[in-house]
Amino acid sequence: MAEEAVPAGTGGLFRAFLAGPGHTLSDAFANLEHSTSVQQVIRHPRRNLFGARITLKPEEGQGYWDFTKIGDGIYVVVGDFSYKDPRVEAVPGDGLIQFYFNLSGDLTVGVSRTEPLRFNRPSLLVYSQPPGMDYQEWTAPSARERLVAITLSANILADYFLSPVNTAPEKLQALLSASPGRFEYCLLPLSTQMFELATRLVDNPYTGPLALVYTEALTLELLCAAIASFGHLDTVPMERYSDLSLRRLHAARALLMKQFAPAPTIRQIAKAVGMNETSLKRGFKAVFGETIFDFSVRCRMQHALRLLREQHMSVGRVAEAVGFSHQTSFATAFRRHFGMRPRDTRSSHPR
Repeated sequence: MAEEAVPAGTGGLFRAFLAGPGHTLSDAFANLEHSTSVQQVIRHPRRNLFGARITLKPEEGQGYWDFTKIGDGIYVVVGDFSYKDPRVEAVPGDGLIQFYFNLSGDLTVGVSRTEPLRFNRPSLLVYSQPPGMDYQEWTAPSARERLVAITLSANILADYFLSPVNTAPEKLQALLSASPGRFEYCLLPLSTQMFELATRLVDNPYTGPLALVYTEALTLELLCAAIASFGHLDTVPMERYSDLSLRRLHAARALLMKQFAPAPTIRQIAKAVGMNETSLKRGFKAVFGETIFDFSVRCRMQHALRLLREQHMSVGRVAEAVGFSHQTSFATAFRRHFGMRPRDTRSSHPR
């Protein structure tokens, strides 16, 4: 797979916009109160909460960025926007850990020169970025990004959620004790619970201090769900894979993320990416935290949810679009995955 080139962007994202190119997340938050682009600043002194919103200008695109600081060190960034032109931003290493919940859009994170991570389907990236380890991220033009990024220090993560630390899942401990000069990351499946919690954060129905309390509550619940998901990975061997193997595994994942009808078989995927079936199945589970079958079903179900909610397609047409021959089989799988019938999705759509 050829190395993906970074597109020429017309401007940065929120770090560059608030604090200037090359500045950190904490720098951006520190400048929120002084930025002329901030539409509103909210405080809840008793709970030590601070929030602000920036709305995109019409010439830039549409949508907003919401920023919330919880206590002295949990940073929450919520985005629901679409830029007219590609945007590129340098992300400097700040020694923090980020939980990045992607709901929709087309964002690429250049954490690897050989295989940038592209997020154009719901997914969760958890990473530890040491000081001095910078990377770039860029958005595709006109892609509607819906995301929640929760960033905190290893100490806060350990003290708040993992006491004692040695009880933490093995892969999470690897992120907490990341070696200097090494970018550690883990891709995890975005469970139905995490998808719904992150969606509620993006679609926060409240304003003022109540919105801050709501964000705080959902942020802590979302972190609990994400941390618990690491426990399911403990049975997976901690293996190191070559760049070539990682490129092939990412190619397999990309294939599953775009081919829904018919869903590709393991044999077809293995042939397409140049791996034997056993190595493909073992490596996929080790790197991405779930089986090929489970990942394929999740991608197809979440694609079905978008078609039902955003394009208002009939249940029969959606079933065909995600590779089901019979509408009843699709309805059963959908209800098993989301806990509701396909026809109920429109009435349950959050505001």
